Amino acid sequence: MSNAAQQSYAIVFADIVGSTRMYENLGDSRAKQLITELEEVIAKVVAETGGNVVEVVGDEVMSRYAHVSDAVEGACLMQERVDEYAKRSGMTLSARIGLHYGPAIVEGGRMYGDSVNVAARMASIAQSQQIITTEQVVQNLSDEQQIIVRRFDKVKVKGKLARMVIYDLLWRKDDVTFLHTSPLTQSTLARVLVLEYGHQRYQFQPQQNSMHIGRDASNELVVNAAAASRAHAVVEYNRGKYVLSDTSTNGTYLTNQTQQSLYLRRETAPLLGSGKIGLGEPVSDDNQHVISYHLMEP
Repeated sequence: MSNAAQQSYAIVFADIVGSTRMYENLGDSRAKQLITELEEVIAKVVAETGGNVVEVVGDEVMSRYAHVSDAVEGACLMQERVDEYAKRSGMTLSARIGLHYGPAIVEGGRMYGDSVNVAARMASIAQSQQIITTEQVVQNLSDEQQIIVRRFDKVKVKGKLARMVIYDLLWRKDDVTFLHTSPLTQSTLARVLVLEYGHQRYQFQPQQNSMHIGRDASNELVVNAAAASRAHAVVEYNRGKYVLSDTSTNGTYLTNQTQQSLYLRRETAPLLGSGKIGLGEPVSDDNQHVISYHLMEP
């Protein structure tokens, strides 16, 4: 019987995307060489940032950290180094990374426990060049690291009764700059978000929990568009900003007052100033189901 003690760890799964295509296109020997080199790049990052590689299976590297801040630094650096390696090699390679913090058992060099399964699930949710993590990680981040976090989705995880809130870690400096360079004054925090669609006008205030947008009649703002999902998007007030989260099949298009456009797919973005939202199709003169939004004084 095992007497291994349970401790809390930050667990990171880094999964190399595109390896199957490489084996098909390059042959086993060359593909194996590239994958092995990339796994060594990731393992080196783990060592540099204070972690330990638990195991390497196929095209996936699993590691553990004693401290959440080190794991987040490591995950971000992994993405940077993978991106650099892909550019050097001229290959279409990337990584998707999952990160969770919780109790686990380490025995014989391996890890066991529910936290391991949750971390693996985060990696499976992540897209290419993305880091997906959990509330347990976000709660343990420093103020400095909090600025790279954005809420991503709510998901059902096997063995969990309630849906888990998950987050995207923005490892690219350009992404962080876009989300956090708009200064917020006290008057900004008190403003009301107004959304207009057809004859509907909805006012959303900071004290409200959330507002749902979609084709279903149960939504606060109903958009009867063919490209819209029944539950397409959610607006929440978070850290002094109104934040739009896409929960749809076809994605959400967002154009702000400077005409900068974003496409959200299970992602979030702040609603700053004024702009327009397209559910499932781009904002354009041909789209008859565009939602307009702006901030106004209460």
